[in-house]
Amino acid sequence: MEGEGEEEIQANERDFESLQKSIVLDKYKKKCEEMELTPHQAFVRYLEETEEDNESIDLVIHGNSKENFTCRVTDIDLKPIVDVLEDYAVYVEEIDLKFNEIHDEGAQYLSQLIEKSERLLGLNLEGNSIEVNGAQYLAEALKNCELLQYLYLNGNKIQTDGAMNITELLFTHKKLLELNLGNNDITHDGIIGILSVLNCSNYTLEVLNIDNPDYSTICQSTAIHFGKMFQNNLGIQKLSMQKHKMRCAGVFTIMEYLLENNTLRVLDLTANEIKFKGCESIAKYLRSENCTLESLHLGANECGSFGAKAIAQALPINKSLIHLDMSHNQIEDFGLLQLAQSLSENSTILSIKLFGNHFGQDSLELFYQLFREERENQWYPDFLVYIVDDHYEMAYLETVLDMDI
Repeated sequence: MEGEGEEEIQANERDFESLQKSIVLDKYKKKCEEMELTPHQAFVRYLEETEEDNESIDLVIHGNSKENFTCRVTDIDLKPIVDVLEDYAVYVEEIDLKFNEIHDEGAQYLSQLIEKSERLLGLNLEGNSIEVNGAQYLAEALKNCELLQYLYLNGNKIQTDGAMNITELLFTHKKLLELNLGNNDITHDGIIGILSVLNCSNYTLEVLNIDNPDYSTICQSTAIHFGKMFQNNLGIQKLSMQKHKMRCAGVFTIMEYLLENNTLRVLDLTANEIKFKGCESIAKYLRSENCTLESLHLGANECGSFGAKAIAQALPINKSLIHLDMSHNQIEDFGLLQLAQSLSENSTILSIKLFGNHFGQDSLELFYQLFREERENQWYPDFLVYIVDDHYEMAYLETVLDMDI
């Protein structure tokens, strides 16, 4: 019994071991040597470059960066890192390992560190290969991280069961502000499960991404669940629901409920097969006094010229919109003319994306003039209009503002 007590005291002392990154680095190199592994240079670099900062440890290694592109973090790389950092878990505030090669085994290793990291504020594992079991390990470990503010799992393979494990955190983690579960093969039932929690049990989440679910049919039936969530939840400020196959009927349902919501700021409906009738529903919402939307993404739909006209007629009335994306929407010169004319009567929009439509000389001339007129707020379009031999030409222009995202 006495020996067990001493072990417990030593364990507690390790939990609060003072942070000296030079010592952490020595321990890490020794652990790699014991395991006959090569130390991961990105982690070594971080400890060397931040040696004077002894207040926190951030495990940040981006696999898509130039330095790490050919040496991404694998499951086995995580084992010595976790073994060493467990003694310093109280100092871990951020784990960002996006676009690496982490699978369920790596997620299990990582969960051992996460469950002891009570000060963890953010976890980003976007673009890895974590599946259902890995999501379960992470969800269980994150139950101890009540300060967690953001969780990004976009682009993994956690599917519906994994998403449901993560969604359970919404019942208890009231400081969680951002949740990204897009591109994870979540089915119709999984999407409804997430929305149901936000409809009745969580009103503190502000940003939600559930892009590209795995719907086996055109699933406009989920629109009613989105609508009810908008009706009851006044916390969500940014929603990304790309590739949900909402079409016009689904968009109509969502917009009717949004007429009662005055907190949504960003709505991403990219690639939802929206046509003219859907644009009419959106325009009705944009004209409403309750509309607080600042950023509307309608790129890669099928709005056409008449859909553009419907949106255009709402722009002189709307006073909240700052960013509008209608790129790649099969809009002909007539619809683009309508948009240019209405934009001249709008003083709030700064960012406009229309590249990928069918500009003619008439609309290009009008945009050429529009972008040169004096205005209180500067324009940030995604295209440039210029004149060559008395002929208007256009080119793509890369512009990204905070409200675009």
